[in-house]
Amino acid sequence: MPSLVAEMRDDIAGAPFTREFIIGSKNWSYNGDPEKPIFSYYFEDHDNLKSMLKVMQNYDAIIETTYNNTDRFEFTEDFAEYLLLPV
Repeated sequence: MPSLVAEMRDDIAGAPFTREFIIGSKNWSYNGDPEKPIFSYYFEDHDNLKSMLKVMQNYDAIIETTYNNTDRFEFTEDFAEYLLLPV
């Protein structure tokens, strides 16, 4: 999971008020709201992505917020603070 957490750290460092993210394939398209930025993580970049996210859910680091066909999650504030700590 180190590469996924590192990518999450980089993303939140560049957009510290963004908490929402989606997962999917690089071959899929997603037309989100340009006024509401979100992060994206891809199956091609992270083997076992869904399993890693399940572990994060079990530790209350993320919350699943899916409401359509796109798997959607949010960082908890505790996890966001952790990601923003200096490494």
